[in-house]
Amino acid sequence: MFEGLEFTKMHGNGNDFVVVDEFHEEVVPEEHKPQFVRAVCKPRFGVGADGAIFVQPSSVADAKFRYFNSDGSEAAMCGNGIRCFARYVVEEGYADRRFKAETLAGIKELEVSVKDGEYWVRVDMGKPVFEPAKIPAAGGTFDGVWHDTFELFGRKVDVYAVNTGVPHAVVFVDSLDFDILEARKIRYNKAFPEGTNVNFARIVSRNEVEVRTYERGVEDETLSCGTGSVAVVAVASKLGLIEPEAIVKTKGGVLRIEVRDTAFMTGKATRVFDGVLKEL
Repeated sequence: MFEGLEFTKMHGNGNDFVVVDEFHEEVVPEEHKPQFVRAVCKPRFGVGADGAIFVQPSSVADAKFRYFNSDGSEAAMCGNGIRCFARYVVEEGYADRRFKAETLAGIKELEVSVKDGEYWVRVDMGKPVFEPAKIPAAGGTFDGVWHDTFELFGRKVDVYAVNTGVPHAVVFVDSLDFDILEARKIRYNKAFPEGTNVNFARIVSRNEVEVRTYERGVEDETLSCGTGSVAVVAVASKLGLIEPEAIVKTKGGVLRIEVRDTAFMTGKATRVFDGVLKEL
């Protein structure tokens, strides 16, 4: 039923997306969007992606960002996704290189720059939210940062939480060599009534951290997570483990994160190809 639909494949540090342009008109009916996303994102049977982005007009900003996880659920925000959205909007002439985007997580300010043919996007991610009720996170202890103890890897570990547009749990580890599916013990725990993304972070220095992320909605590891990278720096800097401005290394590439009164994320956005669906 989606034959002939035009799309663009993009990625931010390997976190990949199918982008659908609805700036001038609706292409996928609202009631069919979850079904479409599940089909188009399915590896081998569809285009294959971690999620889908719909570019839409906005009455309160220059453009509207709609993001759906590959399971068809809509999410309020996606850090890598909004960078791809920003590049697309600028390339298509829908906005200047500095513009505002409407998201379910509020209005985001974006700045697109091009260096040596590469597109970089700086995103105002807003102020990280630590209040448990707004993450949301239940139980545990709150002393400026929500935290609780979980059984993981056969031992007890401290788990911290913050909302950076969507809920994120953060676990500090000495090594990133482990089975990422251990994250499901946190992702589905009753402490997180809306579920949570789970980030495992290894601190390299005061200005550098390595991260692996299990994403809610994708239900597996992604090569990079923008909101997750912000979450790690927000929690780690609040605990005094790193500086509030740090490099985050993910499997898919590097992100520059600044967390002060508000949080900023800077990273690349890659436009891989434009296509037309034939059978889906």
